[in-house]
Amino acid sequence: MLVVLVFIGLAITAKVLSIKIGPISRISPAPGSWLLLLSGYILIVSSLKDLKGRPYLNLLISLSGLTAVTILLFAGSFNDISIIKEYLVKQDRFIQELIQHLYLSIFAVLLAILIGIPFGILTFRRKKLEKPIFALINIVQTIPSLALFGLMIAPLSLLSHSVPFLRKLGIQGIGTAPALIALTLYALLPITRNTYISLKMLDSSVIEAGIGMGMTTHQVFLSVEVPLALPIITTGIRTSTVQAVGNTTVAALIGAGGLGTFIFQGLGQAVPDLILLGAIPTIILAVFIDRSMFVITNLVTPMGIKKQKAAE
Repeated sequence: MLVVLVFIGLAITAKVLSIKIGPISRISPAPGSWLLLLSGYILIVSSLKDLKGRPYLNLLISLSGLTAVTILLFAGSFNDISIIKEYLVKQDRFIQELIQHLYLSIFAVLLAILIGIPFGILTFRRKKLEKPIFALINIVQTIPSLALFGLMIAPLSLLSHSVPFLRKLGIQGIGTAPALIALTLYALLPITRNTYISLKMLDSSVIEAGIGMGMTTHQVFLSVEVPLALPIITTGIRTSTVQAVGNTTVAALIGAGGLGTFIFQGLGQAVPDLILLGAIPTIILAVFIDRSMFVITNLVTPMGIKKQKAAE
């Protein structure tokens, strides 16, 4: 409610000031407004901690304020605020960059899932591969995001010049290809680590019970190990997806597009509203994905594990 009241107050104040000053005026929220919004967000997060066993109510509270603000936004209540004016001027470009941001983030996570889950299973089954695989993935995590994007430029440029077919496919030193590779590498660690941990934490007696019932190794894996490991694996995917949404903003520096385009344009032109036009949707997108993945994790958690957690 506090968050919604702050936005309503901003809309009314901006409308009044716009009438007094003129339609070409630039009206931005003061620092106090952002502090109130931060306070409201902290209150929401604190209240959600008491609703761990109620995923649907958790999601309802998480999205109720966002829904109310979205309704006000589409009703034109915020059209007098400068950041919305920036959006109205760049509406077509904003939608284009938002779609590109989602494409880069989601596709990178999908690639990381296809690579990370098999890696996690492999490290669990083959203990000798555990250290080298995790050492390689951990090294990638230590490289700053901007540096990793930059490291992709030279080898991909050389590859595209050596193989013209790849250049026709759009694989080159800058743009989508290096961004996807870098984002996929960053997304690997949480997925691979959680897959490995989820399998390692399984009680051996459960697996032995499945074998004792006449199940084959393949049946035990699909019917016992996977359902029990899935909640932890989806938690890793949740972490990777939120990280990918944030890291994708940096991809704009190598021509891959995304919401980071507005952030770096705003920094270059010293326009705070343009920076916020890229930063605020990125934050909202990350929070929305985080809450959605939280609900999915609860849905795939076996009832027995839920009851065990509730008893604890």
